[in-house]
Amino acid sequence: MTAQPSSIVEARFSPKLKAYFWINGALILIATVAGIVLLPVWLFVGSWWASRYHASLSCRLTERSVVIGKGVFFRQELTIPLDKIQDVSIHEGPLLSALGLLSLRLETAGQRSAATGKSEADLTGVMDARQMRDQILAQRDRLAERGFAGAGVTNAPVEAGAGDGAVLGEIRDALLRIEARLGERG
Repeated sequence: MTAQPSSIVEARFSPKLKAYFWINGALILIATVAGIVLLPVWLFVGSWWASRYHASLSCRLTERSVVIGKGVFFRQELTIPLDKIQDVSIHEGPLLSALGLLSLRLETAGQRSAATGKSEADLTGVMDARQMRDQILAQRDRLAERGFAGAGVTNAPVEAGAGDGAVLGEIRDALLRIEARLGERG
């Protein structure tokens, strides 16, 4: 068994999130004809499910990634490398506002589902969501700075070394072939 990376920050989820899940489920059922029939079942089962789902939520910021856990019947753990995160945004809707909750969305390239428009990394009900967002972005920036410094990447101009002549020659020859083909078409 491999050791898990140590957490820098462990997110906490608001207890009001249970009410949000229960109310949200009830509203979805009310909005559909078939759901109205299932509403009495949801009144009993929904509270149990919301409590279990709330207890299953976890979010850890490690040195190199954000690890998100969730699920009642099927447990899911999602690891998002910090260097893949493009944006961390805060979302707030009418029901979230009424309960004093925020949703934190971690966005990576190509992650959003075309069908639902939702990200797999939507964290609803994170306490101190703005502070968590700032910590994720700060850790991502620290990681990027260390990565560039460790790789020897600088802003200094690149000078050709002794072994670069052959590579530059191949590039020149490829460009000349491309230019010749474009000239033939025009």
